[in-house]
Amino acid sequence: MNEQRSKNYELALIAVSVAMLIGGGIGIYMVSAVFPIPGAKYVMMAPVIASILYVLQMKLKGNHTLLKFGGVFALVMTLVNLFMGIAILVTTLLTHLSIRWMKGDEQKALWGGLFFAGYTGLCALTVTKAFIPGLVDEVPYVVFIGIGVLCMVFALTGTSVAKRVLRHISGVRFEEDRYN
Repeated sequence: MNEQRSKNYELALIAVSVAMLIGGGIGIYMVSAVFPIPGAKYVMMAPVIASILYVLQMKLKGNHTLLKFGGVFALVMTLVNLFMGIAILVTTLLTHLSIRWMKGDEQKALWGGLFFAGYTGLCALTVTKAFIPGLVDEVPYVVFIGIGVLCMVFALTGTSVAKRVLRHISGVRFEEDRYN
């Protein structure tokens, strides 16, 4: 694959991933409106976030894939809400710093999805508490950490499903290539 085609593929995959995350987020946001618990939408969104990021990182396998994805996602979501964009940017940076030292692509993809989901709940609620008075003022920061951990636990489901689907798809493609 030539370099220009590779860049186009990367850009398209990042754009589709952001679109899937926004689409899934809208659906989950509507469902989570029923639950008046702070952070419920982030916990419900964790498997979706983790699975999308796992597949994205396994397909692109670049050192800066997560930063590119997070930058595009933050930029798009800033158009909706400035504080959401800030939370996504902080989440992206924390996730990148957390997995930067890891060597294997699969290990980076797994932990990247888990950390991104966990940091999403933690950072979104922290930014909300810091900049938007009244919404979660009474909720202590230790609850935010608990929500972040719960997001990571739920994200395990998303990464497990994504890993199985990716292996199945790769296996099917491998079988097709062998007979052609």
